[in-house]
Amino acid sequence: MAQPIVIQLQELASDSGHDISDLLCKALVVATKLNLTEFREWILAELNGYAGAVNLLLPGYRLIHGDLRVQNPFHGLQPFLVPQDVHDIVNKVHVTESVASIEQLIEGSKNGHLVFYFSPEQERVLMSMQESIAPLRPLRAIGANKLTAILNTIRTRILEWSLSLEAEGILGDGFSFSTSEKQAAMHSQNIRIENFQGILGNVEGSSVTQTNTQHIKASDFSSLARYLTSQGVGDAEVRELELAVRNDPEPNSGKGFGPQVSAWVGKMVALAASGGWEISVATASGVLATALSKFYGLG
Repeated sequence: MAQPIVIQLQELASDSGHDISDLLCKALVVATKLNLTEFREWILAELNGYAGAVNLLLPGYRLIHGDLRVQNPFHGLQPFLVPQDVHDIVNKVHVTESVASIEQLIEGSKNGHLVFYFSPEQERVLMSMQESIAPLRPLRAIGANKLTAILNTIRTRILEWSLSLEAEGILGDGFSFSTSEKQAAMHSQNIRIENFQGILGNVEGSSVTQTNTQHIKASDFSSLARYLTSQGVGDAEVRELELAVRNDPEPNSGKGFGPQVSAWVGKMVALAASGGWEISVATASGVLATALSKFYGLG
């Protein structure tokens, strides 16, 4: 007699040596046959990756913190110092890759470490904060063990889920479930998806919204102010920027913005991340870099 599929799932989840993709595939069979739509979506996202997934929240265990570095062509990776409030935001990495891709990253890591790059817009803002004639490319350095922890968390979640199913009397007969088992799964208060999702928002927030900056005139702060106000930047923040522009030296194409303007940009990105400015972090970076470049006549 075939072993109930839920018990098979428990055995596979308990074995750290078993391939996690195969484990997820078997979990997918269970979730599909029990009509547990949310669990099925979560499993598919883990198998296929979260990038571009619609209406799915990136689970909290896929948010990891890296070490902020710059890529020096002569000396390798070196620390990149930015204001603390900016650092606490930009050192976060949203790991959207599939479990198979994560496994490949771990296997290919050098000295147990990997690097995650920023989007072009975020990279441009961070490079503008460097007081250097030749800004260096910023990145996050991540220990491979943090990616391994993601896979271990997924394995543990499936084990917990399968144990919850057994506690509800849902085991299956081979690969099949009875009508009563399906009904029990649908109405159980103990089998929930909440613990499988985080509060990071839709992963599509990593894309940058294109904005119209054609009305910003070089060296005309009033046109810059009007544009920023249209993007939801508050009057107090606009006045702070005006003061920073006055106090900073004029930048050129070979150097980033001045120290006070760069600090203001960092503050606004932090404000976006905290919800104080209703715009995504990636969009905030692109909006500010593009608008300021227009104002300074750099783009």
